[in-house]
Amino acid sequence: MKSIVIASVLLLTGGMLLAQTPIDQLQQNNSEYLKEMESEGFQFRSQIITEFNPENAEQLVKIKLKAGATYQLIALGDADIENVTLGVKSFKKYATTSETGEAPTANSDVMALVPEKSGTFKITIAVKDFSSTGQGFVSFMVLRK
Repeated sequence: MKSIVIASVLLLTGGMLLAQTPIDQLQQNNSEYLKEMESEGFQFRSQIITEFNPENAEQLVKIKLKAGATYQLIALGDADIENVTLGVKSFKKYATTSETGEAPTANSDVMALVPEKSGTFKITIAVKDFSSTGQGFVSFMVLRK
């Protein structure tokens, strides 16, 4: 009887560990990307995770950025997001130097940004394509060097 109970507990625990949710996998991808960027001198500044669907396929985030700092902006989708893009605008039309970075996965977008003046910037996160589920989660992170 004890062996049946122990076997049941082990099977249940093992099944729970293997059943990662899309959020769990997304956080794991975030962690791996963050480790890589920290090794390049970037520091974590903030993160949001938001659900997207066809009726809510674009979201705006306002952030304050400091002049001369190098920022890495990344939008990373879960397995149900097939295509995500980032856009940046400043509220006072501050000039920036920006370039698209190498995205770690096909369902992500990366942008390096160096503001010429400190100010508030509007970041657009847009999901272009979903998997057959029609919804998914996107993690948006801001890193600074």
